Amino acid sequence: MDQQKYTEFWDGQMLEILTSDKKTYFTQLIRHETDLLIQRPANKQNVPMLVENDMDVTVYFHDDQKGLCSFGSRINRHDNGKIIMTKPSRDSIKVVQRRQFFRVKAAVEMTLVLPPAKDSNEEEGDKLNITTHDISGGGAAFLSESKILEEGEAVKGILYLKTGTEQEKVEFKGKIVNVMKQHNQFYKTALQFMDMREGARSKIVKFCIVKQIEFRNKVRD
Repeated sequence: MDQQKYTEFWDGQMLEILTSDKKTYFTQLIRHETDLLIQRPANKQNVPMLVENDMDVTVYFHDDQKGLCSFGSRINRHDNGKIIMTKPSRDSIKVVQRRQFFRVKAAVEMTLVLPPAKDSNEEEGDKLNITTHDISGGGAAFLSESKILEEGEAVKGILYLKTGTEQEKVEFKGKIVNVMKQHNQFYKTALQFMDMREGARSKIVKFCIVKQIEFRNKVRD
């Protein structure tokens, strides 16, 4: 089969999958040949996707030149447990125009200011120095040994975005949108950025793109 027909994919690439009922899942590319072999997709709560054969999905990925792209695909689970998606032709890949933030796994230093205690007269709660588990232009998530926040609580903080020799400080306000206990007994807390200026958001999006490229190059090496 003519491989020039296809756009560039690479082992370890992060992909986002949107199902026909508008549910979003995340996966990673294991191998790309005539089809795309992927890890079992899971949502933000780490709940695995129920894969039905010949299931139509939309796949999002980041391209170095075009930015965020998407293509339609069909997903199947084989008897041996392997999950395969059909590989798109180059002309079926579209540049995404609508608002969509691509998530990357990245350990970013973050200062998080907790809400004050209910019986406190303070305007702010404790400050925590933590590291993110993943980040996007829309929000971030982190792991903790105990449950430190509840869904709906408001927080604020600073992200320290390091790329090479450069570092950007991005202040943010956020809302906790999910707290889920993981299989490893850690809690994964997801926050959504609120009222963020586009200049600050663009720094985060740029950082995510750089980290995606760095990861790709590391996998290749």
